[in-house]
Amino acid sequence: MNGEAAEAEAVELVSRLRSRFQGALVGLAVGEALAAPAVFGRPGSFAPVRDLLGGGPHDLPRGAWGDDTAMSLCVARSLVASGACDPVDQLARYRRWQRDGEGSATGECIGIGAGTARALVDGRPDGAVPDGAESLARIVPLAMRYWADAETLQTAVRTTTAVTCREAATFDAATRCAAALLAALRGAPPEDIVEAVDAAGAAASATPLVVPSAATAASPMVVLAAAARAFADGAGWKDAVLRAVNLGGPADALGALAGALAGAHFGVEAIPAAWREALAGRDEIEELADRLLADALVGLVA
Repeated sequence: MNGEAAEAEAVELVSRLRSRFQGALVGLAVGEALAAPAVFGRPGSFAPVRDLLGGGPHDLPRGAWGDDTAMSLCVARSLVASGACDPVDQLARYRRWQRDGEGSATGECIGIGAGTARALVDGRPDGAVPDGAESLARIVPLAMRYWADAETLQTAVRTTTAVTCREAATFDAATRCAAALLAALRGAPPEDIVEAVDAAGAAASATPLVVPSAATAASPMVVLAAAARAFADGAGWKDAVLRAVNLGGPADALGALAGALAGAHFGVEAIPAAWREALAGRDEIEELADRLLADALVGLVA
């Protein structure tokens, strides 16, 4: 291969990666925003979600997102600013979001789970409060930053998860979530992406998705499995994410995870343009995805 051909191939590779990286982070945010009308609802109790509308129990504006995306962006900003996975910096950013709404879509802390709220106040997880599935969205920027270093990724996953979570099942779900995202970002076929959460999928296929109340945490493993099933069954990004959010219950976590997986697999162009244009904080989200890609590429050649 001559120099020009090699350069053209490298440019094409970076272009594909950029689409996948932006697809993962933008897909996460659009997926959670789509879920707004379905959060805490039982299937059949709400009009099926077909468009980006806003509303729901938190009365979100169209294109706005809640805690899953907000805390994921805290992790992304921390990775970019610190150059590494720094749980102390992450905790400080989470607390500013909780207290002041810093970095949120609406200027206030929206949708925070009981376990997460307690952990941010106390500085450690509370043994009396179950972990919530919203913790899985925070894995997305880690998979992006460490897409070329699976060993460092797994260390970062455990470190980040431990800021607010304590249950072994949550760490298992986080590890599987990271593996699935890594496969998607690397261009693996859907069956390989779903295989990364196979144990969770087997459990969820035998047990209906639990639709919790506002005060009850959903199992991270069950939510991960349901999001992976929606991704596998969907015909493209839009169909996959609508399948996920219309399950109701923890629809915000389902939409965020399915949106990230499908976005990493299909690329950002697969997300409807009108929804991307309406997304709160879109410019910063795209910029963070680009910064994480740049840092990942630097780490690859260092």
